[in-house]
Amino acid sequence: MPNAHELDTPWQAIRRLVDSASSGELIIASDAIEIHVYVLDGRLAWATSSTARNEFLRRLVEDHGIANDTLREVIEECRRTRGRLGETLIAWGVATADQIRDALRAQIEHALVAAAAHRGARCLFLPRRLKYAMELTFALADLDLDAASAVRTSDTAHKVVTTVLDGVPDALWVEVIDQGEIVAHAVRGAVRPTAAVADLQRLLGDLELEALTLRSTAHGAVLGQRLPGAAAAVWCAVGGGAQLGVTSAVLASAVGAQAVAATAPPTDEPWHEIADPGVPFGPSVFAGATRTRDELLAGFALGAEGGPTGVWRGGVAVEVHAAWARRLTPALGAAIRDAFCRSVGSLLYEHVSVRAVIGNTAYYGTQVQHGPIAVWLVLRPWASQGLGWALLQTVARQVGGEA
Repeated sequence: MPNAHELDTPWQAIRRLVDSASSGELIIASDAIEIHVYVLDGRLAWATSSTARNEFLRRLVEDHGIANDTLREVIEECRRTRGRLGETLIAWGVATADQIRDALRAQIEHALVAAAAHRGARCLFLPRRLKYAMELTFALADLDLDAASAVRTSDTAHKVVTTVLDGVPDALWVEVIDQGEIVAHAVRGAVRPTAAVADLQRLLGDLELEALTLRSTAHGAVLGQRLPGAAAAVWCAVGGGAQLGVTSAVLASAVGAQAVAATAPPTDEPWHEIADPGVPFGPSVFAGATRTRDELLAGFALGAEGGPTGVWRGGVAVEVHAAWARRLTPALGAAIRDAFCRSVGSLLYEHVSVRAVIGNTAYYGTQVQHGPIAVWLVLRPWASQGLGWALLQTVARQVGGEA
C-alpha cells in the first residue's frame, strides 16, 4: 500500500486497498468531511462518514422496523463487551443477517460516495488485522454506488435548501442543480426560477468556478455556490437591497465550502501599468482603486478587441486576468430579469455586474454604460463584497466618462 501522499484521490486509495487485499483502516479527512473505511482482505467491512453517521441505525429502524429501545439495549451491551453491533443484533435475534447486510451496505455506500466526492481530502492508511464476520463484508461489485449517490445528492440538496432559506430571510427562491436537473427547490410567494439559471449553472461548471453572482440594479441578484467536490451547485435569488456578502457566506456555509482566511500580501509589491493605444483613456483611471490597502490585485478595462488597459500587482500577469475576464463576459449578457417575477418600470435603467470566485481570486466585472467596454477588478476572495461592488461602480463611472 503506497504512502498517503502518493495517493491522488480517496477513491484511488480505496481501489488500491481492495485490489491489494489489504486489511486495516483508511482515514479520509478535510476541513469539510471525515470518513473512516475499514477493509478486511480487500473487502469492505464498515465505513463511517461525518455526513451520514447514523445511516446504519436509520435503516434498521425505518426500513426493518427494529425498535429504538431494543437497539439502545444492544448498543449498551456492545459498549460493555466491545462486541460488534451487527453480529450482536443477529446473535440476540433482533435482526436477521439479511437485514444487517442491507443496513451495512447502505452505510458503506454513503461513505464511499462521500469519499469519491471529496477528491482533495487527505488519506492515511493504518494497516491492522480487524475482526469482522466475513459473511458481513462486501466486495466493491456488491455495492450500488450510483443509486447511493442519487439518494445522497437528494438528501443533501434538501438540507442545503432549508439551511439557505433559514439563513437568508430575503431569499426569493432557492434551488440545487445537479447534472442539469433541479434536485431540490423552494420558493417564497409567486417567484420561481427560469432557464436563466441553467445558463449560469453551465458557466459555473464550464469554468469550474467556486461561486458566481449576477447583480442587477433593477431586479436584485442571483447567487450560485458550488458544492465542494461535486458538479452540483446551490442557487439563490434575492431582491434589491439584500446583503450579498452575507448571502454568499450563508450559501458557502450551507454546502460546507471552506472559508478563505484573510492573508495580507507583502506591502512592497509594486504596481504595474499597461495601456492599449486604441482606447481613449489610460491606466490612471484605476489610481483611486489602488488605495484599497491589500484587497486589490488588478484593475483593467477591456474592449471587444485589443488588450487590457489598467494596473496589476503580484505574481499573476494582467494578461491572465484578462483571459479569465473574457471567459466571464457572457454572464454580463444573461437575462437576469427572467429570474424575478415582478414588473419593473420601463424608465428604470438596469445595470448588470458579476462576481466570480476562481481559486484565490474574485473577479468583479461590469459593462460601461452605453459603451462596448467592460471594467474588471480582481480582488482577494476574503475582501468585503461591499467594497468590491462599490469600487467597481466608481471605476466604471470614471471609465465611462473618459471613454
